[in-house]
Amino acid sequence: MRNTLLYFTVIIFAISFTSCRDCEEEVEDSVAALWKNGIKQELPYGDLSDYLDIRTYSIFVSGSDVYVVGSERSAGKGILWKNGIAQVLPFIRSSSLSVFVSENDVYVVGNNMVWKNGEVVYTLNDGLYSISVYEGDVYVAGDKHVWKNGEVIQTLGSEANSIVVYNGDVYVATEYTVYKNGEVIQSANKGEHFYSLFILDGDVYIGGNGKVWKNGNVEYSINGSVSSVFVSGNDVYVTTEFYVFKNGEVIQSASVSEYSPLIIDSFSSVFVSGNDVYVSGYYFKTVRYCD
Repeated sequence: MRNTLLYFTVIIFAISFTSCRDCEEEVEDSVAALWKNGIKQELPYGDLSDYLDIRTYSIFVSGSDVYVVGSERSAGKGILWKNGIAQVLPFIRSSSLSVFVSENDVYVVGNNMVWKNGEVVYTLNDGLYSISVYEGDVYVAGDKHVWKNGEVIQTLGSEANSIVVYNGDVYVATEYTVYKNGEVIQSANKGEHFYSLFILDGDVYIGGNGKVWKNGNVEYSINGSVSSVFVSGNDVYVTTEFYVFKNGEVIQSASVSEYSPLIIDSFSSVFVSGNDVYVSGYYFKTVRYCD
């Protein structure tokens, strides 16, 4: 009995001693990630013994293939993942990249360049942020212009955040204005900002700071600024930095470290294929140090 009491005394002392130690949690890496129906998988890149500062910006699903585009910011390299396999894109030092797949051709836009299947097809005199392909024509939107196959078709008043071509109509969202074929169809009210577009059956969905609009009317008010909108059937999916929403309700939240209130996940883009919901983002790998 005495030995048993001594044993428990040691355990209690050890727990008390550990809980009183001065511990700090530090971020070791930020790593690309893909969530499928809420299950996270790491998107590997390079030598993980080195510090990585990775962000992802866009996701596209074509058949059974999942494409995610991002960058390793400390080295200034663009990265395209196909089904978890990384391909480095040279000459990219961009904080905003976009990927689009059309008839097995993979397009990536970033900085002032457009890639098709890993080869540069256009180098333009604009910072480029978003891409859409329709019937073989390549549309990109950037700092000041909208381009079609390397030629300017529209001059913008401010930089574009999103472009969608639907049934031949070209929709562009800047921070304060949404255009259809060069004509204004929606302007932001005071305090409103537009970040992402999605068009389905002629309906125009816009994601902004704390709101989702459908055809000019507020459809949902949400917590956070929208980074991506995707519509599947009657369901509207939205990502903000820390949440994924479906029809205005949270279906996925960023994880929090078990040791501290540090939020370790961040979401960037959503794509729905069949019954599967894919989300791109990144997460922090942390290390806990105790004195």
